[in-house]
Amino acid sequence: MFALMVLMCGSFKSLADEPSAPADVVELLDGADTAEEALIAMVAASNAGDDQAAMLLVDPAIRPLLLPSIAIERSAIDSYFLETWAFGEDKKFRGGQLFHFTLRDLVRIRSIKQLEKRLVDDKRVVFTVLTTEKSYHEEKHIHNVRTFLAIRRSDRWYLFRPFGELTNLVIGSSDWQDTNEPVKLVDAHAPGEESYNRQNVNCEFEYLIPIELIHEHLAEAATAPEIKEANQLASRLQRHYDSIVNRAKRGDYQSRNELKDAMDPIEDWADILSGTTASLAPGLIEFAKKHGLQPEPE
Repeated sequence: MFALMVLMCGSFKSLADEPSAPADVVELLDGADTAEEALIAMVAASNAGDDQAAMLLVDPAIRPLLLPSIAIERSAIDSYFLETWAFGEDKKFRGGQLFHFTLRDLVRIRSIKQLEKRLVDDKRVVFTVLTTEKSYHEEKHIHNVRTFLAIRRSDRWYLFRPFGELTNLVIGSSDWQDTNEPVKLVDAHAPGEESYNRQNVNCEFEYLIPIELIHEHLAEAATAPEIKEANQLASRLQRHYDSIVNRAKRGDYQSRNELKDAMDPIEDWADILSGTTASLAPGLIEFAKKHGLQPEPE
């Protein structure tokens, strides 16, 4: 129903395959009292698979950049399960993973270990952490060194890092920057790289421009009218999908084709929304150049 593709940072061997303890139900918190508590709460929400709780810990200024991709991902993956529940397995389905993966990125963290802490000012703190994360490509967990920015808004602390497609955007993927000269703001280092992989993990993400400056740029970009329009369409997509689920429950669809026909508007809207992240590329490229980063040679 939607184009499915496999996406991975790299097929690297995991450092561990430890079983994880059952996740408890977590409390819905709109931010946290401190920067450290925001990070702890994010790990708990992610480990529990509670995307609502995880999203409430993301900086509100950044959420509009994530929601369009999440709407595509949720409806595309859930529609597969809905169709299978209603009409059995589709023998034509060949598997794969949806290219949009923001939601899965939000709920893949299993645990973290803090490596560094940097105070930017009284409203911003940068954490460098070693993460254990669910792999969507193999049974073992993976380990990454990542950077989180904690931001205080009023009396609450929230978090930022590029989730999902935003990660590909900032590491210079030409698929997302839609240019023959992508600009890299973040380097993703593989194991064994002499330059930069302190823990010999699956990936270490090195910020070539401080994460707080990238955050400032993206928070401003999120206020653009086209982002607001994309979020309105994403909300419409989700409501339409929810109505299809309710109609399926009451038996409105007598065949797989009827159900797929009902999904047609969702596919059209998803095609429109799929360009939301890429639309940020021109501004991000100009931002990078202002900070001295030049396009990658072909």
